[in-house]
Amino acid sequence: MRHLDCEDVLREVWSYLDGEVEETRFLEIQAHVEECAGCGPRYEFQRRLIMIIQTRARQGYPIPETLRQRLFRLLE
Repeated sequence: MRHLDCEDVLREVWSYLDGEVEETRFLEIQAHVEECAGCGPRYEFQRRLIMIIQTRARQGYPIPETLRQRLFRLLE
């Protein structure tokens, strides 16, 4: 398994969370976020954010336009 740095992980975290990376890369990223004090909390925040959005969407709650715009700015 290849060692990843924080920049590598943060560049791919959304693909990782969406399950869109190959298994080897998934395991590399997973190992990094479990061990890294800098990436771990950022990853956890993004993971929780996705869960909240998915839950709200399934419940039929619309996302307010101002929140949508703020989220997209944060993701850039």
